Amino acid sequence: MRKSSNVDRTVRDLALLEKTASTARVLNLLSVSALYRDDTDYIERPFFTSPRLNESLVLKHRIRSDEVGLLPTDRVTGTKVILPFERTDLKIGGRSFMVEQRGWRDVVDDICGAYRNPERDIHVLQSLNELPSLDPFLVREQLRRRGVDIAPCYFNISESDIAQMYSFVGKQIEILLDISHRNRVDGSSWSNRMIRMLLSPVQGESIQPIRSALRLDPDDFEEGLFAWKGFLYYQWVLSDLRPQLAPFLREILTMKVSGFRDREMERMLDAARRRLADRVNGVLEEVVGAIRVYEAAFNDLTRNGKPLAFSNFLKRTPEMFILLGERIGALSHVASYWRFRFPEGGVEKVPTEELLEIVRDFEYSLGGEG
Repeated sequence: MRKSSNVDRTVRDLALLEKTASTARVLNLLSVSALYRDDTDYIERPFFTSPRLNESLVLKHRIRSDEVGLLPTDRVTGTKVILPFERTDLKIGGRSFMVEQRGWRDVVDDICGAYRNPERDIHVLQSLNELPSLDPFLVREQLRRRGVDIAPCYFNISESDIAQMYSFVGKQIEILLDISHRNRVDGSSWSNRMIRMLLSPVQGESIQPIRSALRLDPDDFEEGLFAWKGFLYYQWVLSDLRPQLAPFLREILTMKVSGFRDREMERMLDAARRRLADRVNGVLEEVVGAIRVYEAAFNDLTRNGKPLAFSNFLKRTPEMFILLGERIGALSHVASYWRFRFPEGGVEKVPTEELLEIVRDFEYSLGGEG
């Protein structure tokens, strides 16, 4: 039985990974444990029933050349699970495996031993492996439709992404707060505190001005807040992603190839490139359209004074996260892997078969022919 290396580069960089990784790439269950270890909901509705798995880091991982043989099918990315050797000192690394690697169930049994519900945890791992990313809004809806009940504390945005989102989402939050507290005199410092509380994993009574502005009942506030954070997150991701797609499309359509090729292979590659470009543009239109629905609802609140309409929109729309999460995750994979494989200005030609394989993988990721 082959196992992932316990000393691979990803595991060696574990401490850095925890601090800087994006929400969409890493599900940091270790940090959730540190915050909520004594919380009743965390204990009774865990992400994994295995205590070891429930303090792991799960990440979307680019398959390296020495890992290709571990998986039964050729894939560009996989889902890796890292279990730290010592939860208080990540610098010493951990043990890792990939979901669906050959013999992976035996690896899970070996790592976790006897515990509450191993088949349920295998089901959760397979559900995560189906996703293009691990953003919390997509993960929660994926597990909901798979019949898995997990405590809300597991679905938060990483500190790294919060820092980057801060200025982007601040304007919308300030508009909303201004509507309900027009006469406040403590200005930007109060708004900044509210923005931080909204985006952080732990919220208390201090965030109630947002509930008042949205006119949500306490029972609906948690769901509405989660939905609103989701749309803010996807808006931010889209704003970062769109500038990456134009150069990608230009390069994928014009990149020159090398090595043997006949007319049929040239025809197949040209057709696949055009299909991929059309698919990228089509998926981007879907994402932009969904975000515009949110923006229209938010504008209805801020410009037309209809908080109930916006609140009802938030309560109806968590299912939109499946579309947004899958589409944005796939586009992010395409753009990031392309730039990883072909640094800007660094490659003039690529072997025909390799480019055709990459294009087909991208098509498959985007729900095309592949």
